[in-house]
Amino acid sequence: MSERRMNGRALLAALALCSAIPAFADDGQALFVQNCSSCHGADAEGIEGLAPPLHNPELWQALGENSARYIAGVMTGGLSGTINAKGLDYFGLVMPPQSHIDSADLQRIAGYVISLNEAAAAPDQALIDQFKAAPLTHKALRDIRKGN
Repeated sequence: MSERRMNGRALLAALALCSAIPAFADDGQALFVQNCSSCHGADAEGIEGLAPPLHNPELWQALGENSARYIAGVMTGGLSGTINAKGLDYFGLVMPPQSHIDSADLQRIAGYVISLNEAAAAPDQALIDQFKAAPLTHKALRDIRKGN
């Protein structure tokens, strides 16, 4: 068999193998779309009546250094209750914990959300692991959101 033909087969085999690996595995935006967009929208602008926008610079900038604790806490422990986002009230909000997602992927997703908002800090994997082991209460998360 010619070397050119063998290289072509090797290339096809490599492409087939790569297609089995999720595209953009290291991409926070792709992970966001895969895991979060059904509720928060592909552009993170939220879905009125369902889930608040995560593209909300006022919120994230107000959270400042607490942004890492807040997003890690919400992703790992979920959030319920009523919140206001961009002038809209979300009643009976129930976001389930996403702790089943790999911590490194949660870190990438959080980094993407934080980058959309030019916020102060994204969580590191150690903080995500800490909150997976001992989630913050929903009251504690709402208190962080309110600046308490």
